[in-house]
Amino acid sequence: MTPIINKLFCKIGGNRKAKRVGKKFMKLCNMRVFVLGIVACLLFLGIEANAQGFGVRSGYQVAYTNNNGNRIGDGLGHFYLGAFRNNKLGIGSLLMLHTGVEYMQKGHRTDDANFRKMDYLSIPVGLRTKFGPMFAQVGVNGNFKLSETYEVNGSDALTSSNETNSFDLPAHIGLGIKVLIFELEARYHQGFLDVNDGNKNSYLQIGLAIGL
Repeated sequence: MTPIINKLFCKIGGNRKAKRVGKKFMKLCNMRVFVLGIVACLLFLGIEANAQGFGVRSGYQVAYTNNNGNRIGDGLGHFYLGAFRNNKLGIGSLLMLHTGVEYMQKGHRTDDANFRKMDYLSIPVGLRTKFGPMFAQVGVNGNFKLSETYEVNGSDALTSSNETNSFDLPAHIGLGIKVLIFELEARYHQGFLDVNDGNKNSYLQIGLAIGL
């Protein structure tokens, strides 16, 4: 949809500045969608957070893009931020259903003038098991694209024919340790869907979660 908006603004303004205005307009719209998504998911997860089940997580992420086993460019570093809820399954807390919502970014870069990055609203769903203070988790993420930027030699190269699919479904596996209300965790995600002419996404998250 972004190329259509850009064309509309270019027809009105007839220059590169108008195109930038169009992109800013789309980013504003996407941010509103993101905020509305956060609100809706928080309502779904339940605002009545309990001390064990609800919390926030944030940290640093490095994303990669692979095509037929070949890595494209270098990793794209960015932060991630989200909220989660752990729901006990059965008696005790040995097995839990982990759900949440978070903002994150995927893509790749060669340098400041050559990169592709996509902003996503991610919905993780996984099973978590505990052994002492340690825990392990496996699951999937429903990733919904909010926006995309693709530049080659410093110029906007994104078109309707080369933009990334709006949905991705990577699997994830994670390990962590919990001390009081704090969780230090690492989570690796591997995409199996072809999101753009053979491209598949993967990313590693390392960060801190806090139970509220």
